[in-house]
Amino acid sequence: MGSQQDALPLMQDIADAPEDDGAEAQANFRFQCEVIARWCYALFEPHGPLAVVCEHHEDFVVVLADGSLDLASVKHRGRNRGTWSVAELCDDGGLTHLFDRWLAVSASGRTIRVLHVSNAGLTQGQGQTAELSQLCDSRQRSTEGLLMWAKKLTRQFLMVAQHKRMPSIPKLKPPARPEHLPDGDALVAAVQRFITLLTFVAVPHRDDIAASTIIDKLLPLHQNRGWGTREGQLYHEGIVALVEKTARSFGKRRLDLAQQLIDTAMWPVGIEREERLAARLLDQRRLETVTFSGADIPLFPPGESPLPAPGGAQLHRKMTDAHLPASAHHLAERWRSAWYTTRRSRLPDLPGDAAVVFQIETEVLEQVLNAQDEVAQAGTTPYGPAFFRHLRDNIRVSAFRDTPPLRINDQHALGVAFELSEECTFDFMPPGTPGGAGHA
Repeated sequence: MGSQQDALPLMQDIADAPEDDGAEAQANFRFQCEVIARWCYALFEPHGPLAVVCEHHEDFVVVLADGSLDLASVKHRGRNRGTWSVAELCDDGGLTHLFDRWLAVSASGRTIRVLHVSNAGLTQGQGQTAELSQLCDSRQRSTEGLLMWAKKLTRQFLMVAQHKRMPSIPKLKPPARPEHLPDGDALVAAVQRFITLLTFVAVPHRDDIAASTIIDKLLPLHQNRGWGTREGQLYHEGIVALVEKTARSFGKRRLDLAQQLIDTAMWPVGIEREERLAARLLDQRRLETVTFSGADIPLFPPGESPLPAPGGAQLHRKMTDAHLPASAHHLAERWRSAWYTTRRSRLPDLPGDAAVVFQIETEVLEQVLNAQDEVAQAGTTPYGPAFFRHLRDNIRVSAFRDTPPLRINDQHALGVAFELSEECTFDFMPPGTPGGAGHA
């Protein structure tokens, strides 16, 4: 087999590609999922929302206990693109689409608030988007100001609807100027209502949002609940992965949420519709399956190469004395390697790290003791292989008395067990065997 050829020089004389729209779309989708994850952490708050629904009419919908909804549009903007102007906000910024979807969902008769979520700022100045945001947030809106902005946005919405599909916006010719719209126009009145329910939410750039969410949302949540905070990045990555899976669960098909929210006598909810809705819905229970299960925890930290655990001679001797096959020893060493690599990566000998290891070792040692007792009482022979199988099948993080401060899976726990054997805490001989370590 020849030496590996360097491919880079073969590409350097090829012309540069145009902007990679696919990569940009993927990055923006990831940003959208990061934003949704920020809202998901609110599900754990005492008076937080009931659920977050992905890709329903808009990028996500927040379901509150009182039956009201927050309809949210997420838009990312490159650092060099500047702030949102009124025209850009209504078109590429998605405000027209948000209004169109709000019109559709408002048919339910429920209170539907609207959120425009973006990393880009709003343009300052008279008649600019920052002024609109101030009007939205004001508790004492002037009638004149609200009407002026309603006419201004109505004209923009009609202009966008001429070249983009907006099913709920009437197909009307936009006026030459906003003031040409009559005060009592039905569409202007709807836009006035829309403005009173609209909030602009600023979030970090897609390069910064994950770190910001971990610091601002995840760590305070874990501290308030007494959960471990050392594995914040892994917890967050698990939540974002669940959001991505949920958002992609049935492609681009969208449910008619307005129909679902109207009286069920008019719109009976079938099994298929319920299944689709459930597939897009994230609640506290679904998040907990990711946050607290070990199945989604990688054997080795992302980006880390497996490191062989030091030593191993004592463990090899004990397993050989108990007539365990070489394959069992190789598997035990891989478990030790997984635990050693994870421990070195996640616990860099800071204050308190030793206590974390001690807690995990104590939990595992208790399960080892139980395994010794059960195998001895069963009288299974030969003892050594039976004890090994029992450890393999029964050492479980889910059986720990307390949630471990370090996020590990069952294979890491097995690595802890065999590391304890290497340290002469126990062997694989029947309890009471002369010269053996006996019980833990």
